[in-house]
Amino acid sequence: MALSDSIKVRLREGQALVYAAEAEGKGVGMATVIRERLERADKADEELASIRASLIELGDDVERLSRLVADRPVEVPGRAQGDDQPSAVHLEMLLLLRGLVSPQTLRMVTAEVERQGLVPWGRSVR
Repeated sequence: MALSDSIKVRLREGQALVYAAEAEGKGVGMATVIRERLERADKADEELASIRASLIELGDDVERLSRLVADRPVEVPGRAQGDDQPSAVHLEMLLLLRGLVSPQTLRMVTAEVERQGLVPWGRSVR
């Protein structure tokens, strides 16, 4: 790989010492260390941009799915329409999941459910 023209960069004294120590440890010049760091930063920026694009796309997909199911009634096998009681499988899954999380995580999730204007399961069923 051919390198282009050299450039001068001013570094803070602390940075220069860190880069010099890293270069010495690797047995290369400081310019090589700085070039490698710049290349890693560029690669990280590209990966972050890709992740951001994927998240935006995912958000669009979730929004599209939400619109598709917004007006459709939820049908659960083995439950009568209008039955507000949890089915056996729902109750079993809920209890298993609650058994896996810490009380702190459960409080955090409950608070989020309430923040969204919903009634958490433990408070709705008594």
